[in-house]
Amino acid sequence: MSTELKKALYNISALADLGQAITSEDDFHEKIQSVFYVITGTFLVNKGAILFYEKANDKLTILTQKGFDLADLDLVNPAELKSLVKNEPRLIQDSPVAVAGAEILVSLWVRNEFIGALLLGGKLTVGPYTPEELELLNVIANQIAITLNNHTLFMELSDKLAENRRLYEEMRHIYHGTLQAFAAAIDAKDAYTQNHSYRVARYSAAIARELGWNEHEIEGMYVAGYLHDVGKLAISNDLLNKVTPFTPAERAEIRKHSTLSHDITVKIKFPWKNVEDMVWHHHERLDGSGYPDALAQDSLSEGVRILTLADSFDAMTSKRPYRKRMDVQSAIGELRKCLESQFDNKILLVFCKVLEKEIKGNLPEPDILPHLDSDSDLSVISSLLEAIIKELSAP
Repeated sequence: MSTELKKALYNISALADLGQAITSEDDFHEKIQSVFYVITGTFLVNKGAILFYEKANDKLTILTQKGFDLADLDLVNPAELKSLVKNEPRLIQDSPVAVAGAEILVSLWVRNEFIGALLLGGKLTVGPYTPEELELLNVIANQIAITLNNHTLFMELSDKLAENRRLYEEMRHIYHGTLQAFAAAIDAKDAYTQNHSYRVARYSAAIARELGWNEHEIEGMYVAGYLHDVGKLAISNDLLNKVTPFTPAERAEIRKHSTLSHDITVKIKFPWKNVEDMVWHHHERLDGSGYPDALAQDSLSEGVRILTLADSFDAMTSKRPYRKRMDVQSAIGELRKCLESQFDNKILLVFCKVLEKEIKGNLPEPDILPHLDSDSDLSVISSLLEAIIKELSAP
């Protein structure tokens, strides 16, 4: 085999090793260390360094090195490196950069971006670097520069994603704060429904989560729960807090709140689907006897069915001007009694499963149990829930 062919095969082998190191799944610093081992092994040197240029600070940092004095590497001037030909290996003696023990210097670039530098000491074998070795080093330098540049781009993208995520969370907190203020304003009009909107939002989100909705959909359900009664802001306080029975005209006026809620929410560009539909139809019934549109069965979305049950359960377990609060067992019994006429079987089943899990301590953050009457007999409630779950789970 000729010497030229041996050199070509050696160079191909070195590049293959380098390619494997560069494309590995390793951590960036492990990857650079592997690349460094390939380079120092290929050229049989006991001194070498890869320096990375931090554009923001206009300084070079040492990614990896062996054999050099760190103080000497710290003196390398980025401006001097930028004056050199891109990715072209050159002898230290022919460059403006002087590093004790270095023999070869390469200024690393990707297009017009200065990325860093590669330094190598003298070879352990006799003789200077050959033209073929310098040519191979030029190819390697291009690969290292691309690797460093890709890392820079990835870090910049990660920083931007982190910043965007932080801004999104800030906006989300502001958004939820606004919703809470809305809900507080709604509930403040009715002395007997304090925190009603908050509880309905929590109950609704808990049911949606148990149903397997994704986090984005759950948040939309939560928002609908908060805003389902926003139309009450347009209803008079005297009417909302009336103790005596409503006249037919007053009942019709009260029922307008669901349409008013829709008219308000439809003007908001929500990032979630069907919020305005859920607040509009949360007083509809499966049998078509609800309001405002007398919708029934398949015309009612799953979100509407969730909100209907959550709203009704909280209304029953809350004190009202015309009646006392209903105990939890009686409220659950009423939900069971009104299945298929008012409430959906699947939604009640899931609601019971959530509450049962909360009673047994199987959920990290309960959404329903903390808002129920503290005097409730949990063992009795649990037995009732188990019976309903068994019944509704039967084929």
